[in-house]
Amino acid sequence: MPATPTWVPWALTALMLAHHFGLWVWTSASRGIPLVQMLDRWDSNHYSRLVLEGYTWPLWAFLPLYPGTVWLLLQGLGGALPPQFVGCLLSSLCLVAFVAWNTRWGRQGRLGNSMTPGTGWGWFLLLYGPASFTLHSHHTEGLFLLLSFGALAFASRGALLPSALLVALCVWTRNQGVFVAITAALLLAGRELSWRGRGLRFASLGALALLAFGGLLAFEWARAGDPFMFLKAQREWNHVDSVWGAVRGLWLGNPWHQGFSGWLFLRHVFGALWLIAALVLLRRDRALGLYALLSLLVMLPQGDLGNAFRFGAVLFPVMFLAGDWLSTRPGWVRWTVALLCVWLNHKVTHAYAIGRWAY
Repeated sequence: MPATPTWVPWALTALMLAHHFGLWVWTSASRGIPLVQMLDRWDSNHYSRLVLEGYTWPLWAFLPLYPGTVWLLLQGLGGALPPQFVGCLLSSLCLVAFVAWNTRWGRQGRLGNSMTPGTGWGWFLLLYGPASFTLHSHHTEGLFLLLSFGALAFASRGALLPSALLVALCVWTRNQGVFVAITAALLLAGRELSWRGRGLRFASLGALALLAFGGLLAFEWARAGDPFMFLKAQREWNHVDSVWGAVRGLWLGNPWHQGFSGWLFLRHVFGALWLIAALVLLRRDRALGLYALLSLLVMLPQGDLGNAFRFGAVLFPVMFLAGDWLSTRPGWVRWTVALLCVWLNHKVTHAYAIGRWAY
């Protein structure tokens, strides 16, 4: 498969950013919604409160690295900007850094087939996934995308210490960071020829990841008096009370799923496509495929796949694989899917702007 020209991911990134920020500015002007309010919806507002006020209940549900980094940037910029503007700046810079790093290492042949796309369609699906607005707005996704890619890329090359450092930062950013730690450990172990070597590499990164998690627990204990405060606060989110409830959520069979919800249905369709892609990825790369599957299954205790758009936004191996597969389909299939992706991405990005649930 010929290498993707370097300009393609940069052009798609610029197009996506211009599309989203242009849409938000236009919506702000046409609907009379201040931009400062538009960029402070849902979880963005929680992060803003964390930056300005610190931790209070139930904000302990959110891990500290992202809001802490926004706070540091805000202080460095004089403290006058709204935190949501600083968050957009941070996330956009992380997205640009991810594109630069991935394209550079991919061009140099330093990444496996599942870590970088072989075609521009892989980049398109990542950048025009349903909730790609979270990659450059006041959310954790942009930072997590960069950190998780770095952790997995270094691990795939056998670099233990850089991978472990980035794994630690992932653990402090999102719950999904634990899955990055498992995946990075498997990638490191997979480079060894003997079972003893594999065990040592897996255990080494695992120990460093546990140390990072222990540091997170120490932070929670020192600040809140409870090392598991973030888990207790996350109980405020919807959760099922049985394994059957989690399974039943796959077909929207829980008591709160009365009536038809088009948005939720679309999320479940996206989740089904994600599952298929993850299983295909599992055959190509067991570690990355496991990462994709765990990231999907972790949503089931909430009773459905309602957060599939957002959880899937950072899964670059899945998007790259699906895009490369799409590139082999007939032209009418590719462009029909492309139009549907742009339409859905536009609708979700606009829904966030006007205060509708868009995750």
